[in-house]
Amino acid sequence: MNTVYLVSEVRSPLVDFGLAEIRKALDAARLDAVGPWPELRDDPAPRPMIVVRADNSSDEVDAFIAGADGHAGPTYPDESFTVSGAGGRVVIEAAHPRGLLYGCLEVADLIRAERWADEGLAIAKSPTLAVRGVKFNLPYEPYSDGDPFRQNLETCFDLEFWRDYLDELARNRYNCLSLWSLHPFHLMVSSPEFRDANPFTDDEIADHERFFHALFGHARARGIDVYLFTWNIYLPEPVARGLGLPAALANSSEGTETINRWDAARARQRAPQVAAYYEEMIYRLLVTYPELDGIGTSGSEAMSGTGSEKEQWVVDTYLRGIERSGRRVKFLHRTNMQSTADIIAMAKPRMDPSRFYISWKYSIAHCYSHPRPAFEELLHAWDGVDLEQTQFLFTVRNDDVHTHRWGDVDYVREYVRGMAAKSYVHGFYWGADGYLWARDFQHVDHGHKAWRWDFERHRLQFQLWGRLAYDPDTASDVFERLARLDYGDDASTLYEGLRHASKIIPAVNRLCWLDLDFQWHPEGCLTRDHGLRTVLDFLDSSPMPGAGAIGIREFAKTERLGGTDASVETPLDVIAILTEESRAAEEFAAAAQDRNPSWREPHATCAILDLRATAALGRYYAAKIEAALELARAEEHGEPERAVRSAELLDEAVEHWIALGFFWSQHYQPYQMARVDRIFGYPFYLEDVRRDARLARDFGDRLANQH
Repeated sequence: MNTVYLVSEVRSPLVDFGLAEIRKALDAARLDAVGPWPELRDDPAPRPMIVVRADNSSDEVDAFIAGADGHAGPTYPDESFTVSGAGGRVVIEAAHPRGLLYGCLEVADLIRAERWADEGLAIAKSPTLAVRGVKFNLPYEPYSDGDPFRQNLETCFDLEFWRDYLDELARNRYNCLSLWSLHPFHLMVSSPEFRDANPFTDDEIADHERFFHALFGHARARGIDVYLFTWNIYLPEPVARGLGLPAALANSSEGTETINRWDAARARQRAPQVAAYYEEMIYRLLVTYPELDGIGTSGSEAMSGTGSEKEQWVVDTYLRGIERSGRRVKFLHRTNMQSTADIIAMAKPRMDPSRFYISWKYSIAHCYSHPRPAFEELLHAWDGVDLEQTQFLFTVRNDDVHTHRWGDVDYVREYVRGMAAKSYVHGFYWGADGYLWARDFQHVDHGHKAWRWDFERHRLQFQLWGRLAYDPDTASDVFERLARLDYGDDASTLYEGLRHASKIIPAVNRLCWLDLDFQWHPEGCLTRDHGLRTVLDFLDSSPMPGAGAIGIREFAKTERLGGTDASVETPLDVIAILTEESRAAEEFAAAAQDRNPSWREPHATCAILDLRATAALGRYYAAKIEAALELARAEEHGEPERAVRSAELLDEAVEHWIALGFFWSQHYQPYQMARVDRIFGYPFYLEDVRRDARLARDFGDRLANQH
């Protein structure tokens, strides 16, 4: 069996892409592919054969056979598929090209597993979450400044990047690309009525339109919907001037001596030309880009007044623009700093209910913490909301890990199942506010680097969120086989090492929680306001709300009083997790290193260094948390001598930090972070790490003086 015959009864860019993935899998298995033919040939037909065909029982068949893509039909197309096999003939059937694409991808997985020719093959799958997306903050009018955005200005106007990125998303069953910008309008459209508010020339505007048509068109050819999100109300200075407003009312001027930021927000919100401009821009976006599937915004940021006043502005601009366009697009309303019940009362009646969504930050800024976050209940987020009549999309924010590889299949599986258990949740988009997985600017451009894009280095993370959101029962060995494409013979070892290493950041987040991205980046132990988070910061920290953990000070108190409930995760439990997972990560890294010459597998060499660095980070946090616990015990028991042990642990933490910096510096370079607004690079904070021991000794001295 050296030749496999392909037949596709359906012509579609999605099916063509799926067949190309089958061809790649067959080629890797040293099998030749012939076809695809448009119909079965010969009688009897040659074997083995893979057939792609429409499910003729579906109402969607006629539309997609004719080449339609289903965007004007149901809110979400049927993405189910079946794969059956007998007598050397494998048949992929679905009611929509997206389902056929996913069926082809399933067969490619089966080929890699050497199971595609199994007799009696019978697989039927449907998506667990309807929307499986990424959050991509554009570097144009970005939410915050920093190298992730500065270094990607050209990349994000490069169609080669977007084609590669969207192809990777499609392989991993994503069907949503959400693009975020404070103010994207002047980059994408122009209006004769507000021509002065667009600083670009006519030729530049035409170039931009061609670019975005190509980007959105490729997304559609991969079965990926595109949503455009903004914050409100932001005006770049050229736009403000073009609207006849003083430059002081532009967002770039806020906080200067000329005007208070809230006065500026109030003035923008009340200016009739601003509301008219926003309505026109939404209208122009939707009529210019029929490929655009949804618009999202919030009714809070950079706005003033009561909740109803803010919401009325959204209704009068965004929703009116949608109505003028005549497009049946989705409208996604973020809830941050607003009452969801008020939003629904004012905005939902103006929309087709099937296309109105509430967007909610599920884990706030830290998805790598606990797979079942409890913020909905703790914040009473849905008070007054009829959950049976409301659709939600969750924002899943990874502002935790932006440098080293991450990949814990069990964690993501549990996280997805938690979302899917909520009947009102239709899906999610995950990503960061302070980072872009675009050009890999962190990695030095020599040595073992053999890739261009950051998502290639973080491929496992993308695979886990997309594939498990489609099917959370996807077996772990699927990801191990995929890892072989990057890591070669050491794939199983490195995959297992990453699974252990990826438990470190969530454990730290559960014990030492801070809500927002600028407050805390655990991969670097950095905060915007204070730089390195000190041992005293850890001592004063609180655990993640609703995660079942007990904080360091509270634990020291309960320890003195007789102990805690066995169901509570204590600082000692976290220390044990960090110690064990760091040991395991290091062992797997060492095992792979013994068998992996650096010239052989670039991704494997890079992953080994990532594992060693993350193991050192885990040991650093274990020592630091134990040191903070010793200070809490010293305080609680009135035993200042415990501060000596704390300082000793922090001296050990210095050695772990030095090791961390060494492994990091073998292949990465420093960069200016966006939300934390600090330089990322471990060696730069060595003196801050050393200072922790002095802080511990001073803490002990103060306690001694009190007694």
